[in-house]
Amino acid sequence: MESQIDPKLIFPSQSKNTKQILLQQIPIALILLLATGLRLYQLSTESLWIDEMLSIRDAQKFEFTIPYMRPFYYLLLKFWMLFGNSDAWLRGLSIVFSLGSIYFTYWLGCRIVGKSTGLIAAFLPSVSPLFINHAQEIRMYTLISFLSLAGTVALSYVLERPTYTALAGWVTTRTFLILTNPNNILIVVADTVLLGWKFRKQRQWLLASGVGLSIISLFFLPIFWLLTVGGVSDEFMEKQVKDYSKPGITQILGMLTQFTIYWPLRNLLQSHQIILNKNGLTDSTLLSQLFTVKTLSLLFYAGFTAVLIILFVLSLLNLFSKHPSERLFWLTTWTLLPAGLMLFLSYYKSSIWFPRYLMLIAPYFLILISAGFVVIWNWKKGLAVAISLAYLIGVTGGLFDYYTQLYRNDWQGAAEYIYQNQQPTDLVVMHSTPVFFELSLLRYYPEKNKVYLLNHPGSEEKLTPAYIQQQLENALPLKSNLWLVCWLFCKQTKGINRVFSTVAGEPFKIEQQKTFSSLEFQPIQVFKVTPAVSAQKLPNPE
Repeated sequence: MESQIDPKLIFPSQSKNTKQILLQQIPIALILLLATGLRLYQLSTESLWIDEMLSIRDAQKFEFTIPYMRPFYYLLLKFWMLFGNSDAWLRGLSIVFSLGSIYFTYWLGCRIVGKSTGLIAAFLPSVSPLFINHAQEIRMYTLISFLSLAGTVALSYVLERPTYTALAGWVTTRTFLILTNPNNILIVVADTVLLGWKFRKQRQWLLASGVGLSIISLFFLPIFWLLTVGGVSDEFMEKQVKDYSKPGITQILGMLTQFTIYWPLRNLLQSHQIILNKNGLTDSTLLSQLFTVKTLSLLFYAGFTAVLIILFVLSLLNLFSKHPSERLFWLTTWTLLPAGLMLFLSYYKSSIWFPRYLMLIAPYFLILISAGFVVIWNWKKGLAVAISLAYLIGVTGGLFDYYTQLYRNDWQGAAEYIYQNQQPTDLVVMHSTPVFFELSLLRYYPEKNKVYLLNHPGSEEKLTPAYIQQQLENALPLKSNLWLVCWLFCKQTKGINRVFSTVAGEPFKIEQQKTFSSLEFQPIQVFKVTPAVSAQKLPNPE
């Protein structure tokens, strides 16, 4: 089977005129146009979720201090917020970097393998539900992909034909990358290996590379201090990811499916009544559920995962040929070394094997998969067409689920429901914490001055009548009906009944109760409570 990895770097011909150059850009321009449309579609349908709320809060309060943790994204977002504050506008920053990432994926794919691979690799993230999701949220993950790819493109020029301009570009982008998220330092490990091996006999560029790495390390030192001496790393592992199981082979290989056609895989299982959370996500439980529930879609996606693995492996076979591609070795190092380090940390401490953290290297996986597909295309076009059709079916299913299901809390729906059914003198109370109040129900409710916060005191026992009256003293006594919006603490039914009896008096009646569910987060519950002859209380949880 003939390898499709080009043995030499192909530089643009100097004889080409402007018209020819522009014509060559039409395919990638069409891909970017498609990607733009998919990212703008339903951009404001989902309400803000917890991490987006934290992004807005951190950007609003951002002040550069030393030591710092991950200041770069919040600095950019704070500047972006000067020009607008709507959900669509704030998410637009992620779209900009997402589109930039697609172009850099194309650029890197062309340089490392060839133009066909570059175009296919650019198309994959343009329609991937995972990449679209991160482009439609107020988080730093598309910025991470953008900076990772930009730095890798610059370093590919350094490794091919070193110049100080390319080296400066690599140092700058890698510095901003680690200032966006500490995990991103893992790709610098791959850079160090490649630079050390490439310039081991070239003292000038070995020294220059060392200076560049020293500059990157200097900016990383305050982050390293916070992670270690400051205890941030242990705190993150303890609070955020401790309950998740170690990644097994199913989760590791399934990441290829999440990169390309369906995200998140657990929702594919939940859509067939297979509920697995945190420590239940193990190889044995996943495989047992897969083969006991006979559903065509599950087996289809499992089968296509096998196809993706084959394509990925095919692209790596060139490394063992008589004339292996040096540039393919670079790409493999940027892909597998950070991934291996993430797996090591996931087993050594707590799991960080999540799609959002792998956005650092996800585009490199896509380039390798695309290179494997080009090998198939040049070997058996019929087989390549069959793979393409299966891919189109899979990604269409993934996009259909993505655009037709709510993944985040439906604050817009809750606000609209209350506003359409309330009376002018009704009292609207949200039982939550101050950090989420302004960016959840209040953000979407038309009459913001009529919504009151009942701050959760930390435990159900502390939610006493005296505390409730103190919190809502400006809204009491109740003139007509009480609308209580409960989130995060809805299972504390004794405390919620105490709110009802304190605000509405005894006896009270629950006239309406509506739950707003989402696939990813705890549901929002809305209660309409009025004084009545017979009381109706919430049942205690089983």
